[in-house]
Amino acid sequence: MLNISWDPVLIAISYLVAFIASFVALDSAGKIPLSSRKAALFWRIAGGVTLGIGIWSMHFIGMLSMQMPMMMSYDLWLTLTSLGVAVVASTTAINIAVTGKKLSPLRLILATALLSAGVVSMHYTGMAALMLDGSIIWDRRIVALSVVIAIIASGTALWLAFRLRDKHKGVFIDRLLAAFIMGAAICAMHYTGMSAAQFQEMSHTLPGGIGELGLSIWVSVTTLCLLGVMLIISLIDSHWRTGRLTDNLRQLNRQLELQARFDALTGLANRHQMDIRMQDCLRSALLSNKPFAVIFLNVDHFKRVNDTWGHSVGDELLITVAQRITARLTREMTLARLGGDAFILLVPECDDDKLNALLTSLLDDMRRPLSLCGHTLSTTISAGVSLYPQDGETLHELKLKADAALHHVKEEGRNGWAVYRTEMSTAVPAKPGFLQELSQALERDQFELWYQPTLHAEDKTIHGFEALLRWRHPEQGVLLPNLFIPSLEQTGLIIPVGNWAIEAACRQLHFWTEQGFSQWTLSLNLSPVQFEQPDIFHIVSSMLEKYSLSPSRLILEVTESTALKNLDRSIELLDAFNRAGITVSIDDFGTGYSNLLMLSVLPAKELKIDRSFVTSMLENEKSYKLVETIMSIARTMEMNVVAEGIETEEQQAVLTRLGCDYLQGYLFSRPLPAEQVPWLLLQKNSDKQIIPITKIQTDPAFISQKNHA
Repeated sequence: MLNISWDPVLIAISYLVAFIASFVALDSAGKIPLSSRKAALFWRIAGGVTLGIGIWSMHFIGMLSMQMPMMMSYDLWLTLTSLGVAVVASTTAINIAVTGKKLSPLRLILATALLSAGVVSMHYTGMAALMLDGSIIWDRRIVALSVVIAIIASGTALWLAFRLRDKHKGVFIDRLLAAFIMGAAICAMHYTGMSAAQFQEMSHTLPGGIGELGLSIWVSVTTLCLLGVMLIISLIDSHWRTGRLTDNLRQLNRQLELQARFDALTGLANRHQMDIRMQDCLRSALLSNKPFAVIFLNVDHFKRVNDTWGHSVGDELLITVAQRITARLTREMTLARLGGDAFILLVPECDDDKLNALLTSLLDDMRRPLSLCGHTLSTTISAGVSLYPQDGETLHELKLKADAALHHVKEEGRNGWAVYRTEMSTAVPAKPGFLQELSQALERDQFELWYQPTLHAEDKTIHGFEALLRWRHPEQGVLLPNLFIPSLEQTGLIIPVGNWAIEAACRQLHFWTEQGFSQWTLSLNLSPVQFEQPDIFHIVSSMLEKYSLSPSRLILEVTESTALKNLDRSIELLDAFNRAGITVSIDDFGTGYSNLLMLSVLPAKELKIDRSFVTSMLENEKSYKLVETIMSIARTMEMNVVAEGIETEEQQAVLTRLGCDYLQGYLFSRPLPAEQVPWLLLQKNSDKQIIPITKIQTDPAFISQKNHA
């Protein structure tokens, strides 16, 4: 038998080629779900061709590393045949494996069979291309072992290509590790097959064919050209995607800046923009000593319209009302929508005659019948007025008194207007003893935490829950947060109530853990007041330690406006939470400052898309594009995305297709008291059951003013 030695440098180069080809093939597969149909076809073919040529190049470099006593030559047509087999098998197998949303066992087996057959055929065809003056003696056991290795390597490679196709977090490192494994598996198959061959003594090889030098040049040029072209294409594609993402980011920032200042439905200024305008007007009035008017406007019996004809007619009514009011205004006046059917009008340099003429004409305009969505409606408005400086010298005073005047008009029968008078202050008093009842609610154990589930988008299993605060009032029943949270924040009671909610939530999560649900997470909202607590990190971490909870199971939700208010402290605090393993989520995204560039500064790992985007994205193309761009940006920043407010299966399908990680909304479940969570599990056909409890109720929506029903 011939004495054969091996060149370690060429062996190392052969592995490097297999590693690079594997990485390029995985990278090509990863671009498929992000590309159009034509581009996806290109990446499927490119990935298969690259993998096939890489395997073929590795094989012949490995053969060149086998040093014999004489120069070897290779049959041209068998060498080309081995190349074609490798390319066709790899391309076909890659297309079978990565096409479709799921990789079924049947498709994996078929693709594995094709790829492993191609690799084995390529290897032994390449060995047959050796032009020898004698025959090769094969060890059948080692040949069989090489076939088994080829099957395992092929199955692993295709499974990795599919699994990493849709991944977007830490994908570069994962692909490097996967390419390392694939390269090692390919080399293992090759050198196992080579070790099965024994060569008889010979003095020379057959004439003709391709010499070792020619083959080495051919393999080197082919490999370098292919990998070079694929690298250039990949760089161009990445540059193009980055440029498109940057353009989308700029466009989204512009749209969100507009949305931060204007109402999405009517196009009027919103509350934030009106506050800025009123501050300017107040400064101007202080300098010029000229009066101005603040007018609160409400559509009479608006709820009746929504209940009778539906929200679409209600929205059209609000748009028409806004248009009719705007038609009567001059350029210096500002109209804003506060929410629902509430509007506010700022009238600079206003005297009695001007005010009387304006409001009389507005009420007359509103009394004219409206034709909306095939319905004829008659509606009216009520208005309350406060005047600077006689009714107040601050914006807060002027708003309170305009609101008091508005309530006076409503009590008098609506469809009218009134200027504030002192006796109107009693028109909207707080319920007697309300603050006293609120201050005693905690010690009387009247607060509860209700839970709304968050589901995995892919399989609709429960990922965790969001805890939401409720007040079980002894007379009025269960009250929603928007009715008492403002009073909690104004009186400072939000601190003890918030601390109670954090402990109650951790206690509930500990109970679920004991029941076998150790995978569930729990989200807590931190109010602006709580977030500013100097010891908030200590409070949260001590509760996790007290109930032996993993920090990764707790998600702290902070609104973007809260996080950006004191940016330096926010970054410091959120960094501390991250280092402790606690997930930070930016809540109600899109409703505050909405500067997407700040997401790269804030150490957050989760983004929660506001319900207003979800509600309107199917009817509003701009909202859909905003959601789509937010998803893309979140992927780039390796953030999880949660969509809330999902009420229809269409919304669920669109968000899942766009790549949303977690879903939440009435489509799946309304917020529930803790004792009703077991029944939710039964409805979800869970294979586990937990024991109902009555008083381990938890909820951090205490600090958000979400109107959860």
